[in-house]
Amino acid sequence: MRRKLYAVLLALLEAIIYYYIFVALDINLGILRQSLGLYLIYMLMCGHYSIKDTLIWNEIKHVTKATAFYLITYIIILPTSMFQDKRRYLVFLAIIMYFITIFLSRTLRIVFRKFLVRNTLVIGTGKDALDYGRTLNNNRFAITRVVGFVDMNSCSKFDQQFNNVVDLEKSHKFFKYDVFKYQDLRKIVKDKHIEQISIIEPDMDQKTFDIAMEDASQLVDHVKYMPEDNHMMNFSSSIRDFDGILIISASRRKPRAIDAVLKRMMDIFFSLIGCLFILPIAVVVKIMNLAHGDHASIFYKQKRVGRYGRDLNVYKFRSMVPNAEEVLKDILAKDPEKRAEWERSAKLEDDPRVTAAGKFLRKTSLDEFPQFINVLKGDMSLIGPRPVIPEELEWYGDRVTEFLSAKPGLTGYWASHGRSDVDYPERCDLEFYYVHHQSIFLDLQIVLRTALGVIFGEGAR
Repeated sequence: MRRKLYAVLLALLEAIIYYYIFVALDINLGILRQSLGLYLIYMLMCGHYSIKDTLIWNEIKHVTKATAFYLITYIIILPTSMFQDKRRYLVFLAIIMYFITIFLSRTLRIVFRKFLVRNTLVIGTGKDALDYGRTLNNNRFAITRVVGFVDMNSCSKFDQQFNNVVDLEKSHKFFKYDVFKYQDLRKIVKDKHIEQISIIEPDMDQKTFDIAMEDASQLVDHVKYMPEDNHMMNFSSSIRDFDGILIISASRRKPRAIDAVLKRMMDIFFSLIGCLFILPIAVVVKIMNLAHGDHASIFYKQKRVGRYGRDLNVYKFRSMVPNAEEVLKDILAKDPEKRAEWERSAKLEDDPRVTAAGKFLRKTSLDEFPQFINVLKGDMSLIGPRPVIPEELEWYGDRVTEFLSAKPGLTGYWASHGRSDVDYPERCDLEFYYVHHQSIFLDLQIVLRTALGVIFGEGAR
């Protein structure tokens, strides 16, 4: 009921704002009912008023779709003779309402979060469970509050043993979650006023899952679970009911033609803007290098593996000493710890090969700016899996062909979700996530996240 009242309040406030902007633009009041009605109907159809547990990226997607339908209705579908005098004002109104709607939705969710939120208990203490809890509790738009985690390892019901990443995190000063024993599940639900249980342990066997699901279903009305990751489930998957038979469609997602066209248009637009910044950055880098006695070229080309395994020369600002390869071989031969770090992540945290200018370039990610030239040429995209050197392909095993099916990007899902803070196996998983789910909306989300990461220096090295 609280969520329904919130949806009504949100629609009412948007209608009031729409009305006042409509009047301020001096649009014919005779068409107010039709235009406002269409606006609210499209928002409803696209899920804007469905108060579900979602993140701000999904809300932006819903509002974008609704606004697009609204604009198409007035610009393309309706005859040009209708509303001709104020037609452009209706378009302007839709653009204003787009930003107001997103802002209002986010603000109201934050203000009323304590009334809308569901206290949630997570069954599982592995990395996926921890990521789930952090994502929901760190995103104020979400209306789920993770109260704590349930460790299944101490319960005699289960024959399996699971990773306990959560306990390892408890020593961290910012850790703010409780960890409970599974045998205390009923008491926890009562004492903590739990309304929802999420089972986030994709490695559990069927017997373990059935026990956990039955116990959770008896205690709360809302139960969620994370399916086993078989690299087939994605956002194109759907659940269908064939006369009582539950069927899950798990076809591979392939980019649509319209997405490919929009993606290329976005590539050209952003690469042209990016190329404008290359020259001033080059001047600063050259001055810094000369100040340290480095007279070598500030640019270099590195051989990477492109789409379908083709050779790709990636342009970058040089951030290392000119003889970096020889220096690396010497370091790995003399320092076992550095060698182990390199074998684990293909990076060194305190890399002695990096120049003074290079540290600045890497911290701000400006060393990648010359790759806008690659994007403009079309051998890279703005968004995609980061191009790798031939030696790194072994990390992708028998899925390397799948990985190389996507055009490499200047930034991507891995680059916007941890970058150098992520070990290589997890990097592979993040890159495959993009390959399976690529879409224009995901690209826009990654662009925004990458921009925020560059501004705040998150994960750069």
